[in-house]
Amino acid sequence: MLVGVVLLVGGCTTVAGQPTPANSTGGASAEANGIELPPRPREVRLDGVDPCELLSEEQRAELGLDGRPLSDLAPSDLYGGDVPSCVIRGSEPREVFVGVNLVTSAGIERFTTSQGLAAELRPVQVRGFPALVVTPTRYITYCTVVVDVAPGQLIDAQFSDGGGQPPVPQPQLCQGAEALADAVTASLLAG
Repeated sequence: MLVGVVLLVGGCTTVAGQPTPANSTGGASAEANGIELPPRPREVRLDGVDPCELLSEEQRAELGLDGRPLSDLAPSDLYGGDVPSCVIRGSEPREVFVGVNLVTSAGIERFTTSQGLAAELRPVQVRGFPALVVTPTRYITYCTVVVDVAPGQLIDAQFSDGGGQPPVPQPQLCQGAEALADAVTASLLAG
């Protein structure tokens, strides 16, 4: 599953292209490798939520996802536990696949305190919630946005190249991951 692909590939964390050591603070208002994250506006628990129910047919169409949503529950080395996931493919206007992972076994501090992430971290807000755009530096075929929704819980929204020609450039994958995270968070808040 997509969650297992993310980031534990060694090296140092980079922020805005500059290598920095990971710090040891965590939590929504903690610093993310030298970048301050705002506090979350409220707590939204993910326990028992079906990730495939978080994108409407209209939202999937807006994201260019025409495949059937597929649910899975798989162990994750990155997050340390079973993670409910939903994978959806898209073929128009480009070949992509996305993963919506609802993590209840680790929070955003997994990224703010890790020592071995080969990725650039860029803080953003998604519907008022602190989030990080996690751009891998060794693999350019995907991009992830993690959204801090509750203590020890996060949304992991991953947008990946689907193997078409030409490949989808990583900056477009990151834009797609941000749009995916926004749509998923909007649905979670509406539910």
